[in-house]
Amino acid sequence: MRINLDRNVCQGHGLCQMNAPHLFTLSEEDGLAIQPSNPIPQEYEEEGRLAVASCPEFALSLIEED
Repeated sequence: MRINLDRNVCQGHGLCQMNAPHLFTLSEEDGLAIQPSNPIPQEYEEEGRLAVASCPEFALSLIEED
């Protein structure tokens, strides 16, 4: 699975980092999320799904892979 981050939509709420600390960091310059490394390691997929679901701006999208 992959996660796509649209930094033009991100408002820096930080919920992605709070819910998926292994996947997301926040920029020290503007507080916006930094694109996670893809593909997401299997052990962090649940964190990734939670981060995508918790983004109030819908800046994250999930891409399932076969």
